[in-house]
Amino acid sequence: MEFLLRDKSLEFIRANESHAEAFYKYILTLEGDNENFIVNRYMKISLENIKNIKWNENPMFLALYKEEVIGSVQLVIGKYFGPNRQAHVGEISYSIKKEFRGSGLIYGIIYYALKNTKVSILIAWVDIRNVKSQKLLERIGFKRLGIIEKFMYSPREEIYTDMIMYFGNSDIVIKETKKSMLKHDLIEDVPVSEKKFDNF
Repeated sequence: MEFLLRDKSLEFIRANESHAEAFYKYILTLEGDNENFIVNRYMKISLENIKNIKWNENPMFLALYKEEVIGSVQLVIGKYFGPNRQAHVGEISYSIKKEFRGSGLIYGIIYYALKNTKVSILIAWVDIRNVKSQKLLERIGFKRLGIIEKFMYSPREEIYTDMIMYFGNSDIVIKETKKSMLKHDLIEDVPVSEKKFDNF
């Protein structure tokens, strides 16, 4: 699906095994970024780790600009309460390349991911140091459930960090991300075959 972000033409896709190397190259660009709070902040990630992602069970969505990955959303589906997978529950994680932060891209990729999955309940875990992510989630309809102190150990930083748990309803988040997309001039690009033209 193509989207327009002001003067930039973007493509949003559901990723699969063939995108492993492109995604790995992307997350390497986030290393050393103090505003990066995805998994490679906390531990070293290899290409083999990326190739072992369960792409069908835990869908990942990528934003591309000129065929380069500039953002991602992943939903880990139904991991709670033992072997009986809760297919309506998705744990969401996301990232945006530094140059595109603040552009509104994050709203578009979350919107696209939720429109293309069937989850209704969303869970998000946020490092307490990641204030921008907290504000984002609250802006798009998530509710803060509580803080768990020293919940996650970061081998790279050699510290335990407090994590905040958020809950969201997919329908509400879709509605709120769509509104924020419009505020940032991020629009779905309708294929020419579907466009309506005035007759002169």
